[in-house]
Formats: sequence, C-alpha cells, structure tokens
Amino acid sequence: MQQSLSIRFRIPQVALAGHVTSVYFVDCGEEGVDDWLHPEWGNIRFALAGDWTWSPDGLAGAEQITPAATLFGPTARAARFTGSAHSRVIGIGLTPLGWAQLVRQPARTLANKAVPLASHMAGTDDLCAQLAGATDPDSQLAMLERWLLAGLVGVKPAAPIVERLQRALVTGNISTVPAFASELCVSERTLERLCPRLFGFPPKQLLRRQRFLRSLDTLQRNPGQNFTSSMDGRYTDQSHFVREFRAHMGMNPSAYFALPRPLLTAAGIARADMLGDALQGLHMPREA
Repeated sequence: MQQSLSIRFRIPQVALAGHVTSVYFVDCGEEGVDDWLHPEWGNIRFALAGDWTWSPDGLAGAEQITPAATLFGPTARAARFTGSAHSRVIGIGLTPLGWAQLVRQPARTLANKAVPLASHMAGTDDLCAQLAGATDPDSQLAMLERWLLAGLVGVKPAAPIVERLQRALVTGNISTVPAFASELCVSERTLERLCPRLFGFPPKQLLRRQRFLRSLDTLQRNPGQNFTSSMDGRYTDQSHFVREFRAHMGMNPSAYFALPRPLLTAAGIARADMLGDALQGLHMPREA
C-alpha cells in the first residue's frame, strides 16, 4: 500500500501555552511534497529524514537546502518548500512571546529568513539525534517540551504588551496605525519601535498582513466562494484585494487556488480541528 502524506498537530503542555502555537509532525509519504507556506510567525523545524528545500518568494534558482534544524523568522510573504519522498519533519510554531523569550533576537533581523537553529539556540545537535531515534510523536513531543522549558530557565518575564500587541492584531478590530496605538495606549512612535523588534515588521505592514490572512482563511474555508464575498471589508474593491494577494503570495488568487497545495490544505484542516484557527498567523494567544 502506498504511504500517503500525513500531518498531525499536538498542543504542548500548559507551561508553554504562551510561547508555542503548536507542534506538528509531517511525513511526506512516497510522493514527497511541493507547496507554499503562508505568511506566519516564527517556526523551528527539524528535518529528520529526506531532503527539504525552502525558497523565499518562490524564486527559481533561489532554493536553499535546509539544515537538520532550522530557525525560520516571521514572514510577510509566501515561501515555496519541497520535501523528497519519505521525508519527515517536526515543526514548532512560535508565538511572538516565544520568539522574544526563546530566540531572544530582534525579530526584524530574521524577518523572511531561515538560518541554522544552532546559531541561536543551544543543544540542537543532541536534540536532533534524539528526535531521529525516537519512535513515536509522544516521545518526541516530550523531548521538545523539555528542551523548550530548559531554554526558558532564568529568562525574565516578558512585558504584558507583547501578548496585548498580538491579540490586537489577531482580533481584526483595528485597521490603522493610529487606532492600533490607541488600542494599546501607546504612542505611534512607540508602536513603530516595538513592532519590528517583537514581530519583525512595522505596524502598517503587520496590519496589511493580518487583513490578508483573514481573507485567505475565509477563502480556504469556503472553496468556490467568490473573492468579493470572502475578502476583508477593509479592501476597497476586488482589484485592491488581488494586488495585496500578489504582494503576499507572489501570484494572483486564481493561480494560487489552482495549485494542488497538498500539505497546506491538510494542515489547515488538521490545525483548525485541534486549535480552532487554520493559519498560524491568526493564532490567538492561549492563557498559561
């Protein structure tokens, strides 16, 4: 029997609720995978078997072979990725709080980039070997939880504004930088300073990204629905939405939805079933 693509999501223990969106386990099966990542928060990915490539903006000739352990910064545009037959990967979705306390690097320095995880976090080589030698997701999840919790030892509590910023972005109730600043009771200047450091991008770009992700989520949940009825009401018209779609995904909506999208389609369904939101960029912080 042919082994098919599979993806499973797990929610880490409550002590990591504010730092990790989910842990996911991907097996590409016999056919491998070729798909596009949506804009998202930071991620850690461990390639346990096979070959994986990642191409920012999906540019031909720009493919990068990912190391065994890779740190992906927050993104505001799509990236193409491939996995060879029988390739396996375990991923950890980081919240902005998780990035601030585990990576401890300004998010703007790695925005739309991928780098070896060992350059920013300790113990990755041993962890990769342990994960590869484990036989089941429960054991692997326990290993990851121990490693993440060890990384938080001695780290000072983050300012409450980190999660307040994320909540304000995800709710979709704000559409302008002045309204964003007012919601958080900070000056626009403070917001312009905080957002690139904590989220990777200026506040105006973050608001554009979140508006796009809400519309993309609606379209994916309602296949066949026309763009006008699915797009966020803050788009002036369909041509405005198409321009923004192209800016974030590198192609028109019709071209994107004509693609097979095997992994991201399966991931969206599995993630929504477990967490309620299909896209990591729409993840609402959970209380620890």
